[in-house]
Amino acid sequence: MENPEDFGSNADGGRNSDYCCHCWQDGNFTADISFDEFVEMQVGIAVQNLGMDESEAREVAQTTLPELKRWQQR
Repeated sequence: MENPEDFGSNADGGRNSDYCCHCWQDGNFTADISFDEFVEMQVGIAVQNLGMDESEAREVAQTTLPELKRWQQR
């Protein structure tokens, strides 16, 4: 996240430095989904928007997503 608009927003309207604007808005996660569902969503985005191969996208998602704060306590 580089630009102020990339960051999520807290309930008080302040910027949240832990989560991006796509995942966190108004102090809540934007999607109430499981880790596996989130992986599938990210794979679809990477294939469609980034042109990644599905197996490569899945490997990247399964490797990097557990490092994110949201998924560390699952």
